[in-house]
Amino acid sequence: MKNKILLSTALILGFGASCSGCSSSENIISICASQTPHAEILNQAVKPLLEEKGYTLEVTILDWTIQNDAVKNSDYDANYFQHRPYLQQYDSGSAVYKEDYSYSKVFPTAAVHFEPLRIYSGKSAAADFETKKALTTTTYEICADVSNEIRALDLLKANGIIQDYETDKDGTPINLPSNITLIDENLLVASRSDYDYALLPCNTALTGNLTADASLPCEDETVSSLRANVIAANVSKYSNDEEYKKKIDALTDAVLQTSVSQYITSAYKGVIEPVIQDLR
Repeated sequence: MKNKILLSTALILGFGASCSGCSSSENIISICASQTPHAEILNQAVKPLLEEKGYTLEVTILDWTIQNDAVKNSDYDANYFQHRPYLQQYDSGSAVYKEDYSYSKVFPTAAVHFEPLRIYSGKSAAADFETKKALTTTTYEICADVSNEIRALDLLKANGIIQDYETDKDGTPINLPSNITLIDENLLVASRSDYDYALLPCNTALTGNLTADASLPCEDETVSSLRANVIAANVSKYSNDEEYKKKIDALTDAVLQTSVSQYITSAYKGVIEPVIQDLR
């Protein structure tokens, strides 16, 4: 990850804020997020709730690869873009997920929504999937970050496309079959036509305006709690800075409100599912 955040690349939303997280005002909460659906949920559903409590929520769209560093380095109060396995991988350096893991840098305060990873048609049609999935010549593109790579491989395994996969001591998949290709997430949509099928995180598909085909496999609800996207905050500041803790608790309490769940259900028509859970 990059250690330096280039503020010129960030798009700041809401209340015309001119500074991304650098204000010392106790009434301003700064959060970096991915645009869809994260920033949309924050601006449309969470910000009004915080205003009622006297807080101004400043939402900045930021490259997901630097959002954890941004919170760890105190450039922002919190972030919202990831699920717990990805956050734990950043915090520990290992792809092996542990439910009782003790976070040391950035920790999850609340689960908000689940973005199912599913298979999308590429150069081959959805109607041909059941026939083609048994062929070793059928090609698949999957996301190159480890957490989404594991999700994709688990989905392929669940549908009998692969038998199993190897991992190294850190839990990173190795020795993938030749018909499975790792692609950077920002290139997945554009390169979809080069492969028979693409395994895309829901957020990636939404930003590419792709429509899910119900006939193609999708992650089921058994992984929704684990893979729910979370609000994440700075471990040290939450433990040692009372003003910061009040901000994060206010943000988390707002996210947990029923109206946020209702907004997610209404706005995304079931493509994205609310998974509201207090993780503090």
